[in-house]
Amino acid sequence: MVQEMTTLSLTSALSGLKAAQRTLDTISTNISNASTEGYTRKILPQETLVVGGIGNGVTLDSIMRNVDKTLLRDLVTQNSVSSGAAVEKSFLDRIQAFHGSSDAQTAISNQIGDLSDAFAALSQSPDNSSALNSVVKSAQQVASTFNKFSDLTTQMRNDANTQISSDVDAVNTQLKNIAQLNRQIGQLTAQGKSTADLEDQRDLAVRNISKYMQVSTYAGDNNQLVVMTKQGQTLVDDNAHQLVFNNTNLAANSYYPGGGANGLFIDSASGPEVTQGQIGGEMGALFKMRDDTLPTYQAQMDELAQKMASRFDQQGLRLFTDSSGNVPASTADPAPTGYVGFSGQIQVNAAVVADPTLLRSGTYGQVVQSGSNEIIRKVSEFAFGAYAYEEGRGTADISAGTLYGALGLTQSNRINGTTSLTSYTPSLDAAPHMTLPASFSIDAGGGPVNITINPGDTATDLVNNINASVGSNVASLSGTGQLVFNAGSDITLGDTGIGTAGMADLGFNFGTFPAQNPSFTVQVGAQSPVTISISPTDTATELLASLNAIPGLSATLSPGGALVMTPTQGGDLTVQNVTGTPLTAMGVKVAGVAQTPMRQSHLGAGGNLSTGLLANSSLADYARSIVTSQAEDSSAATQTATTESTYLTTLDTRNADQSGVNIDEEVAELVRVQTAYSAAARMVSATEKMLDDLLQTVG
Repeated sequence: MVQEMTTLSLTSALSGLKAAQRTLDTISTNISNASTEGYTRKILPQETLVVGGIGNGVTLDSIMRNVDKTLLRDLVTQNSVSSGAAVEKSFLDRIQAFHGSSDAQTAISNQIGDLSDAFAALSQSPDNSSALNSVVKSAQQVASTFNKFSDLTTQMRNDANTQISSDVDAVNTQLKNIAQLNRQIGQLTAQGKSTADLEDQRDLAVRNISKYMQVSTYAGDNNQLVVMTKQGQTLVDDNAHQLVFNNTNLAANSYYPGGGANGLFIDSASGPEVTQGQIGGEMGALFKMRDDTLPTYQAQMDELAQKMASRFDQQGLRLFTDSSGNVPASTADPAPTGYVGFSGQIQVNAAVVADPTLLRSGTYGQVVQSGSNEIIRKVSEFAFGAYAYEEGRGTADISAGTLYGALGLTQSNRINGTTSLTSYTPSLDAAPHMTLPASFSIDAGGGPVNITINPGDTATDLVNNINASVGSNVASLSGTGQLVFNAGSDITLGDTGIGTAGMADLGFNFGTFPAQNPSFTVQVGAQSPVTISISPTDTATELLASLNAIPGLSATLSPGGALVMTPTQGGDLTVQNVTGTPLTAMGVKVAGVAQTPMRQSHLGAGGNLSTGLLANSSLADYARSIVTSQAEDSSAATQTATTESTYLTTLDTRNADQSGVNIDEEVAELVRVQTAYSAAARMVSATEKMLDDLLQTVG
């Protein structure tokens, strides 16, 4: 019995020594690796060994990791989010640095404002060579800023390509590492051995990958880890599936897919495609910058550059062109634009640089008098303004028949007497050269009618007599008493007994007074007004021919047959009735015509981008909206990067507290285990003495 107890005591003490020794080793390893990246605290599970209902020491399991897998998964995901946000911030910081601070006043919006001011100054002294050169210099600065911005966005897109290529290499290295670790872990797991350290290395590799792209994982057979893209495409199990990316040089008009920019694939360039999914991480942000954000910024500047060149050109001054001296044409949504990358090519017209006086005279051979600021004024008012030009547009259909018939026009005739008849008092008998009764004839289009002035007739009696005989409203008295004849035809006055002197007493001569056709004036810009007369037989054809003969004017009929008058080289338009009211009859009114709107969608080389900016804007307003919008993007990216980084730090700290090594706790555990080790050693000594005593007794 004593021998059995001695044996049990020795077995228990030895197992305690062994457990304490291995625990000490585990604690020592924890302490020595406390600062090792990816290392997690290890624990040695122990269980009491019971034999026949009696404790017989302890049994030891394999070393395990103290890991919160849910927290670890959240940390891996947040690492992707934070890395992507940091990349976006760094790229947009470069854009903001280009625009400069608001205090610096160096942004493209400020430079366009400076150009407008230079034109305003030039309008005060159109022939001043210094003012002319100042405008050219300001325009060159604007063009240079466009060019530099285009160069910057293209360079940044190529930088993104280079970084993607580097990231792919880094991910592929980690994928190979995980595959190798998976195989080792699988073998050890099958043998029932600890894989804790290898799992630490594998988790670290997954976290390293998560910096570059977002991944998800699940445990496979024999504790192997399957790593997948966010879309569920397998990257690694016991074999690594390599990412494939071909870094090529990008131009302003490069795009993906199909436009010279390459995508991200798995195993081969014809394998599963990853690019257009939610890649996440650093690479996801880089692809976003390369294929979306930066091309959108480029499209915004291309749109501004094209509209600026076009709006100047509409006013007769081709100030901005491409390298061939052309201005790209505007296109209506959704047709593809023909000016992708124009902001990188825009330049001041070489002819204007060589001869700055073209700023005053225009670039289309216009005849402009010396000292005139007409072209300059049009540019200042319209190229920089909300309206492209003024247009005269009617509402009445004049396409069929004569204009008289379509509009109810008539000729008009008004003859004013030169003598105040009300000065003859008490009646016309007081006229010096008339012996009453006296008579004269009047033909107002219906044939001659004889008018008799009887003794005692007053001026009012004469007017009533004429209207009763010829037609109402033919005769009237002016405010100062002169006799006035009105008719829609020629008016003929004849002598039937009043005599030349008597007719002179009425303020008239004998003869035929021709009727006048309806007429109006048209003034294009500062040109001299041109009078347009409409005869009884004129149709819309004759009217359009007369109007189109005016320099700088284009006249057409709208689809509804109404008159439309447009300055061919922009600017203002003035119209005014002269004889009759033909403009009123045609419903013509002059109003400003809005500029061709800025394109908002189907932009970029791939036709899939939107500016997100207002369409109806002046050049300065659109430029300001570009700078403001991009500044807001940068500010939001900075805020997001800060927020995501803070959250990552929080998760990292929580994970370190949960799974990392706490030196103080480990030292305390070390003291406890050393105490247990000493106790086990004393038990061994006591057991040894008992055994010696037993042997001496037996002996």
